[in-house]
Amino acid sequence: MLVSGTELAPTASILIVEDEFLIANNLQRILTKAGYQVTGLAKSVAEAHALLAQVTPDVVLLDVFLKGDKTGIDLAQWLNKHQIPFVFLSANLSDSVLEAAKVTQPFGFLNKPFRAKDVLSTLEIARYRHAHSEEAKLRQQQQIQVAVNNAIITLHDRDQLSLAIAAQLDKLVPFSFLNLRIALPEEQSYYWVMLRKTALGTFERIHLPVLLGPNASDDLLEKLTQETPDQLGEQPGIFTGAAFEKLCAKYLTARAIHDTFGVQSLLVLPVVLKRRSFTNLQLARTDPNGFSPADYEAISLVIAQIALALDNLLACEEIDARRRLKTAELALASAFQNGKSMVEIAPKVAAAINDVLPGIDLLSVYRVGRLLGATPFDVTVKKKDGSYVSMPESEIKPPTTISPLDWQQQVAAMESWLVQPTLNVGRQSTEVRDRNLVTQLYGEQLGLQSSMYVPIRIKDQTVAALVVASKAAYAFTPKDLQTLQSLSDELALALENLLAFERIKLLSEQLEQEKTYLSEEIKTSHNFEEIVGTSPALLAVFDSIAQVAPTDYTVLITGETGTGKELIARAVHNLSKRKGRTMVKVNCAALPPQLIESELFGHEKGSYTGATDKRIGKFELAHGSTIFLDEIGELPLELQAKLLRVIQEKEIERIGGKGPSPIVVDVRFIAATNRNLQEEVAAGRFRADLYYRLNVFPVLVPPLRERPEDILPLTAYFLQKISKKLGKPLTGLSNTMRQQLQQYAWPGNVRELEHVLERASIMTRSTTLELNEPLVASPLLPSAYANGAVKPMQEAMRETILAALSQANNRIRGQGGAAELLNLKPTTLESRMKKLQIVPSKEG
Repeated sequence: MLVSGTELAPTASILIVEDEFLIANNLQRILTKAGYQVTGLAKSVAEAHALLAQVTPDVVLLDVFLKGDKTGIDLAQWLNKHQIPFVFLSANLSDSVLEAAKVTQPFGFLNKPFRAKDVLSTLEIARYRHAHSEEAKLRQQQQIQVAVNNAIITLHDRDQLSLAIAAQLDKLVPFSFLNLRIALPEEQSYYWVMLRKTALGTFERIHLPVLLGPNASDDLLEKLTQETPDQLGEQPGIFTGAAFEKLCAKYLTARAIHDTFGVQSLLVLPVVLKRRSFTNLQLARTDPNGFSPADYEAISLVIAQIALALDNLLACEEIDARRRLKTAELALASAFQNGKSMVEIAPKVAAAINDVLPGIDLLSVYRVGRLLGATPFDVTVKKKDGSYVSMPESEIKPPTTISPLDWQQQVAAMESWLVQPTLNVGRQSTEVRDRNLVTQLYGEQLGLQSSMYVPIRIKDQTVAALVVASKAAYAFTPKDLQTLQSLSDELALALENLLAFERIKLLSEQLEQEKTYLSEEIKTSHNFEEIVGTSPALLAVFDSIAQVAPTDYTVLITGETGTGKELIARAVHNLSKRKGRTMVKVNCAALPPQLIESELFGHEKGSYTGATDKRIGKFELAHGSTIFLDEIGELPLELQAKLLRVIQEKEIERIGGKGPSPIVVDVRFIAATNRNLQEEVAAGRFRADLYYRLNVFPVLVPPLRERPEDILPLTAYFLQKISKKLGKPLTGLSNTMRQQLQQYAWPGNVRELEHVLERASIMTRSTTLELNEPLVASPLLPSAYANGAVKPMQEAMRETILAALSQANNRIRGQGGAAELLNLKPTTLESRMKKLQIVPSKEG
């Protein structure tokens, strides 16, 4: 049943557009009598537009054929876009005209001549259809909102959500292209997607190279990839004709879709999100009159749902990003817990980071502040067959035209910019790659086109740099750099623990080496622990020690045997900045020539017969400390040249070592001798260049006879030491012994004084010491030498050994033994006694 005009709208207004006056008047009479309001009579399209500008009627009665340039069909198109219902008035219509009229979507046809009943019925039907078509559009909008809501629940992928939105909006307002932009400046995040309708009515994504064409510059690609290229969302509205041309002149993306796809009309709507963003939706068509205000209004009604969908998407992405970041952090911690070295850990680290930042083809950890040629912590892994494997340094081969030292300098030159958080994509990546030979070779040989690096800081100090690279030109974004920085903080914590374990291991090994050294060193006791004396000669030595100790200069200590040269060396070391480390001592006279080189420089396993394992030499053991070369005058000539190189270059090579570069050592040298090195140089037994290298700061230790003021203080010191060792109370000396001690010349210096006091302490039965025999400075050889008699060497040696055994009560080893009196090692003395067939009596 049709609804009456009174029920629909009692005062409905009608505009009559008819160029025949009689027909127009007849229609006006019929409508007025039926209660309609006629807003005017127009004879042409121009007059109709003038009347429409004044009042918008509820229905237009429009003649198909009008006089003038424009026909009723032209006006019908305008009315359709503005959603004003109209009914065509016609006589005899041809098929072509009828088809053209149908395209404009009229709400009815009235054929001339008219009957009042037909006119009123057609108007009622037209008004009814128009009212219900608006309801249909509202229902469609509601359906689209429901569909978008469903997409919110089910789709958490940007591309999939964009495709769903495009499919639903196309049902409401047909279009050919959709652009969606999401820019989050605070997060340095940017997303841009363009969809195109296919011949099947579905949508597909268009990537930048397709949009911009093959001749697009790298600058344009980089701009569109990394940042919001323009602010089209700031100018909402419909753009066609001149307005669209003006838009194309200002915004590069508008020009791109016009030039590439022939777009001529654009509908732009801003999308307001909860967080600060620059988000907009763009619909485009190739038709110059593709969109109407009604289309804009219809899309505006669902923008709120689209904003809600995008807010939900971003929230889900943020939650997922946090989850994946936390998972990656746990994976990093697990990698360090289950790995023993960076070579083993790095592939697991790369896999963990790739889960958060997909597309990583290479990962490197570069240690900051390393020595040239040393790579104790650097590691690089690359992706191979979907997993990460360690990449040896030999895989990247420097050109033969560059020396190893220049190559290491190129590596060291990267450090200044690797410790700054940096993103390299596009043109910047090319510039960075070409600025350094190392990065250029990595880029060319591995095909790397983009990279990122961030510092790894431990306790506010940069210790390393984390580098990731990809074969894709635009693999990373500023947000990816922020994510990598977050991961570097977790990596720093794990790395700190690893470095601590490495440090503990290194210190344990060093402590073990020093323990071994000290175990060997403790076999020979020091003469005394403190320098005792206040004589002017000794005070001059103290002054020299105070001047040279804080420096790192080489010190040459000379003096007679027994004067305490080693004690002076220890005083220099203990007053230096190296006192925190153990001073390493080497007695150049106590080792056979064939072993002293291994003792000083160390050797590799299998370097010679008997080298069953690797040995660290004394120079390496003394790294960061002081090495004391005692009896330097006894060093063989062939080793003097090697020692000279160590002093000059501060680097060594182990015996049998085949490393690419020598081992750098930081050692201070102190040498001592009781020989006159100038005479040794003149005799050709000591290298002149080595002598001048050692004689930087000479210290002459005066003999005891030149500082008699120190005899009694030294005696008191030794008595206290001996008393504690023997468990006897020794309170002092007899007057006779005191006079003898002060008058004696002490050819054996302080060492002889200590031994005299030890013998007297052992023999005494009271608390006051007495000498059992007078102190006479006489040679140990028989009196026949005084008469000038000369005996064969073997006989003279035999008599000397027998005399020493007699004085030592047939004791060979220990303090006061024959070996010590003869200044020989016990094993050497026993060997010579065996050769001379000397059998000592039992010790008495």
